[in-house]
Amino acid sequence: MNGMFGIGRGAALTIAATALGAGLLGSVALGALTPLRADTFTSVPDRPGTTTPANAPAGDGLKGILDGLVAKGVITQAQEDAILGAVGDARGKDGRAIAKLFADLLKQSAGYLGVTPAELKAKLPGTSLAAIANATPGRSRDGLVAALDTAVRDAIAKALAGGTITQEQADRATAAAPQRIAAFVDRVWPQRLPPSPKLPSALSFIGNLSAAARDYLGLSRQDLAQQLRDGRSLADIANATPGKSRDGLVAAITSAADARIDQAQAGGKLTADQAAQLKTRVGEMVARFVDQARPGSLKGAERRQKA
Repeated sequence: MNGMFGIGRGAALTIAATALGAGLLGSVALGALTPLRADTFTSVPDRPGTTTPANAPAGDGLKGILDGLVAKGVITQAQEDAILGAVGDARGKDGRAIAKLFADLLKQSAGYLGVTPAELKAKLPGTSLAAIANATPGRSRDGLVAALDTAVRDAIAKALAGGTITQEQADRATAAAPQRIAAFVDRVWPQRLPPSPKLPSALSFIGNLSAAARDYLGLSRQDLAQQLRDGRSLADIANATPGKSRDGLVAAITSAADARIDQAQAGGKLTADQAAQLKTRVGEMVARFVDQARPGSLKGAERRQKA
């Protein structure tokens, strides 16, 4: 048996049958075996080295049998892994072949309902095909189920005749069709959430910072620019101006921006949540601008603030 380490996946199932036959007939191997479930393939892992499902008893199913044969030296661990991998691959291909038979249910539903697939997809969020069918004149949920059942049976017959599925696969697909179709028709599709509206720039509500500062401080453009070039911040300039202050300057610019935000909300351009977020951003932005806009011109400071 040691010469079998290099087996390929194509021969794995044949080896499994041979090994299992020898094990079952040998009295030593027989003691290592556990009863085989009728639903053997549901306990086979999809990849070599994986374990059986958590709800499967230890040693149950095909892997349990192979584990027993490995323990008794009838086959090697490498051979067990190759066998389980080959079975897993076959199972995956089988599932894909059957799934293709149910791939056009939405398109077939649209045909029964007299709409395009795109139109049907647009209607589905928040409802089911059953509800749409019952609300369509001359159509019904049961009629849709019957139409899909006929379509699936035709697809099974065509695939079987064309040799793309086996008789066993056809039988399994036929048996699964009623439940799968009913679940598809009765499924409530998730409601699409509307995209979150983009929050406008806070700067668009603050407006011209240069003009707002000059208006509050009562200074000309040239005077304010010169003081900024001298290395003073707007906060410094406001605190040194009689009757003015840093906090007063921040409040004046912020209040004007908040008023514009309130006007936009009243006009339906902003939600209450957006307005609240913008007011928070405006307050933070104006405070930074007043405290940090030095040295240089106000125009340059505005560019830095946008960045």
